[in-house]
Amino acid sequence: MSPFINLFFDIALLTALGVTIFYCFRLSRQFTQMRADRKAFEILIQSLNVASAKADASIKSFRETAVGSGDSLQEKINRSRALSDELEIMIQAGDDLANRLQSLAEKSRKVVTNKNSIEASKLDIQPRTRAEKNLLEAIRTKQQS
Repeated sequence: MSPFINLFFDIALLTALGVTIFYCFRLSRQFTQMRADRKAFEILIQSLNVASAKADASIKSFRETAVGSGDSLQEKINRSRALSDELEIMIQAGDDLANRLQSLAEKSRKVVTNKNSIEASKLDIQPRTRAEKNLLEAIRTKQQS
């Protein structure tokens, strides 16, 4: 072979080796960058796992708190309803008692009024002073109403 062909192949081979070295160098940089990114990605995954575990624990805690509060609230509602029913019964009993007392008071007033009017007419009280006259008029007005 001629020296020019050998030289041409040598140059072609050197060029191909140079391009290969260039791409190998570039690939080496990408691998280095990928390893750094992989470490950051692993750290991110670990922090996400920790955050997920904390969130799960918080949700369980909230659920337990909500159930406990709900039970406590339901007990208070039940007690309140029972007390409300008891108070309603007491109010009804109080109203009945008040009505009976009112009817007895009215009967008593009628008896006292009749008795006073009979006694006043029997005594036929004559006032001595102006104050006594005013007082007797007020008593008679009250008895009539």
